[in-house]
Parts: sequence; structure tokens; C-alpha cells
Amino acid sequence: MKVLMIAPTPFFADRGCHIRIYEEVMGLQSLGHEVLVCTYGLGRDVDGVKTIRTINFPWYHKLSAGPSKTKILLLPFLLLTTLRTIRIFKPDVIHAHLHEGACIARVCRLFYPRKKYLFDMQGGLVQETVQHGFVKEKGLGYIFLSKLEKAITKWQFIIVSSRNMEEELNEMGLQKKRYLNVMDGVDIELFRPEKPDEDLVKRYGLSEKSFCLVFVGLLEEYQGIDILLDAFKLVLDTIPEAVLIICGYPNEDYYKNKCKNLGILNKVHFVGRVEYLDLHRYLSLGQIAIAPKISVTEGNGKIYNYLAMGLPTIAFNTEVNREIMGDAGLYVEEKSDVTLANKIIWAYNNQDYCKNVCKMARKRAENKLSNIMMARKIERVYRRL
Repeated sequence: MKVLMIAPTPFFADRGCHIRIYEEVMGLQSLGHEVLVCTYGLGRDVDGVKTIRTINFPWYHKLSAGPSKTKILLLPFLLLTTLRTIRIFKPDVIHAHLHEGACIARVCRLFYPRKKYLFDMQGGLVQETVQHGFVKEKGLGYIFLSKLEKAITKWQFIIVSSRNMEEELNEMGLQKKRYLNVMDGVDIELFRPEKPDEDLVKRYGLSEKSFCLVFVGLLEEYQGIDILLDAFKLVLDTIPEAVLIICGYPNEDYYKNKCKNLGILNKVHFVGRVEYLDLHRYLSLGQIAIAPKISVTEGNGKIYNYLAMGLPTIAFNTEVNREIMGDAGLYVEEKSDVTLANKIIWAYNNQDYCKNVCKMARKRAENKLSNIMMARKIERVYRRL
């Protein structure tokens, strides 16, 4: 089957939304499907993923998540590129990512009504624009986007990545036969338990006594990075040999300054943006992985990588995190620095228990969270369409 994915985002930029797209492509290709991604001119080409890019404006360099006015200006150009690609590639299925992609697919349907269309919804449009400060809650922009979001959900069959998003669609009045929950997937061959990378151990001055925590994600407030750094300061009071490895961007200078003010900069290593295919090397350093995301409108893709690596993962007790980890995780009830610090200290003092969690985490990744399993579910949706 030939699949055209619409990705209105600067693919590939080593973050959650892009990782879902990448793992879907790789999983579908392993099942024998031919996949082509239509995306913005900005972004990095990835081996194994065929991409068609639209133009890019010289001033546009934003790789981080969140809406922007320039992204909106680029949508008509991505639409034209998509229409041209449909004519040449002749796909069987148009797989649209994000709400903007669903809008592009809606216009494409006017020109190609016999194609099959699918909307891959990765979060709530209204909640995320508010979360990123793009519109004010209850303002005119908020009202407009609320109506637009409800309209978009009625255009195509939808796949979501969590029960939380299912509930959002239920609240909008969408019938269950119009959507399906297809959780994210991870390459369990690339991400698997391994010994700490020797070069990185030397680079960050780690020793056998080091208690290494790892965090992967955007350095944004909704990712819980502020809570994590405040918690880590408390952890150091009890575990002075603790070290925190942070793989992420943007706002690195801001958070380095925060660490300096907290007096913990010598114990925190900011790695910056790590290429996804190289991420396992950094995760191999960790004894505990942290996923302190406080947003309730998005998935938590980093957890899939943590579990596949066999890492005990500490996360807040949310429905999204429960759905991903099940009993193979360590949960924090309250979203605060004190409770997060207490759970990290508890994990340090209960390492035998954590070793059992490691086995459970890897087993869960193998049995429920591989990108092949995700691709098979999507394949069934394609055939259903």
C-alpha cells in the first residue's frame, strides 16, 4: 500500500511529535508499505524516511514545539506541495498528522475525493495553543479555535495516542466508531538494555558511585523541567553522588542559569539536542529515568524509550502515564518538587525493587509498545478505510 503522510512540522527535529511520525514510517515500511512524508522545508533528513519538502522562509528557524505565525503562513505552500505529490505519487492513503495536516487533507479531498484519508491526532488544538501562550483562554482566538477543532474532528477517521484524547473526542460528541486509540511505538532493537557508553561516562566524569538520573524532552515548563531541577536540588541534600543528565532543547541558557542560582550546576549536564538514533547511548548512563511532564493534553513519548531501555521510570500519576507504563513504573501522586524528590530518594534506597521494575519495563516494551505493533494497528485502520 502507498501512504502519503502530511507532516506540517519541521520534520525531523528529535522531539515527540516527530518521533511518532518516524516510528510509524519505520514500522509501516517493515510491513511492506511504501511511505512518503510531505513536510516543511526546515528540518533534517533521516535515513530510511523518504521526504518531500515545501519551501522555507529564510527567517524561520523554529524547531521546537508550539504554534507560530510563520507556520500558518507556510501551510498554503505545504498544501500545494501535497497536491502535487498526490498527483505524482498516487497514494492509496493520505495520513495527516496534527490539526493543520487534517485541514490540508480536507482541501486535498476536494481534488482527490476517492482517496482514503486519516487524521493522526497528537493532542488537543485549543489546550496546546493556550499552553504555549499563542491564544488567551476564553478570548476570541480561543473561541474560534474551539469551533475549528470540533469541525476538524468530523472530517476524517481519527487515530489518537491515549485514552485521554479519546475522552476529549467523546466530550466533543464524536462516536466511538469514528476513532481508534493507537498508542506510540518504539524500536525495541535500537532501544534495549545496554552497558553505559564508555565515551560518555568519561565525558561526564561518572564513576561507579555515581547515581545517574536521565531526562529527555523539550526544556519547557509544561514538560516539568522546573519541577525536576527544584527536586534535584533536594535530592542532592540526601544523595550527594547524584548526577542529572538532561537531553533537550531549547532554553538551555535559561535553565543553566536556574541551576547556577540553585547551586547545582556542577551536578547537572546539559547535553542539548541529541539525534534520536543516538539517544540510546545517553539513556544507557541512567539508573533512573525521569518523565515529569505536567501537560495533560499530550502523550509522553519519552517513556517508551525509557521502558525499552529497561530503565525504572519516575512519572506523575496521570492517566496518560498509567496507560503507557502500567505496573512497570514508579508514580508520584502530587506534581511538586518535594514529592518528586522523595520518590527519587526512595528509588535510590530500594534498588533491588527497581531491578525488578527494569525487567517489567523491558517486557512491557517488547509485548505492548513496539513500533511493529503500532504499525499493525494502523495497517488495520488503512484496510478498514
